[in-house]
Amino acid sequence: MRKKTTKPIERPFWLVLDVHGVLIPSSEKWILSQLARQTHQPVFLLYLRWLIQLPSAQRGKRSAKSFYEEVLDRPLTQKEFNDWVMKRYAHRGTISPAIVAQLKHLKKGGWKLAILSDMNTAQAAFHRKMGHFSFFDEVFLSCETGLMKPFPSAYVALEKKLHTRKDHIVFVDDLWFNTWGAALHGWRSVTLKGEKQLHRFLLDLE
Repeated sequence: MRKKTTKPIERPFWLVLDVHGVLIPSSEKWILSQLARQTHQPVFLLYLRWLIQLPSAQRGKRSAKSFYEEVLDRPLTQKEFNDWVMKRYAHRGTISPAIVAQLKHLKKGGWKLAILSDMNTAQAAFHRKMGHFSFFDEVFLSCETGLMKPFPSAYVALEKKLHTRKDHIVFVDDLWFNTWGAALHGWRSVTLKGEKQLHRFLLDLE
């Protein structure tokens, strides 16, 4: 009697993308420069406070509004936060329709899509409200998970959710230390920045 041979399970290929600097322009420094001009403070001082307070905001330990209150060293009304910060973020916060079309085309070809991004609670709420992540199969945001790149725990936790092999994950980020961290974990990693570079890279995957 012949033994039944079981067909090996196909493991999907995943394209894992950062948001800021890859899918949309990184606007934080531009926002800080606008806020410095508006509040008559040195931009380097705002940037220093921003760097110090950033991890707690991106891990979801504090609200985005309280984060910017620390950055500006003054209380903000909800209207001021929306007008001064979130409207500026939204101005540069939309994924290009051409990139969306390319990603959806990759999905039709069998690729799975995931987000791995560090962001604060207000940024995450904006993107979810606008439906920017609706066609992604997995969305892994630091403010929701408490895990930030390039710490290994972020890559390990997402990989468990993807149920695939390490060499079936292609990760794209604009910061070398994030792609370096992913490469050390065994992922295929690419450092690129902006829509033009991402467009060319996606063409190579099709």
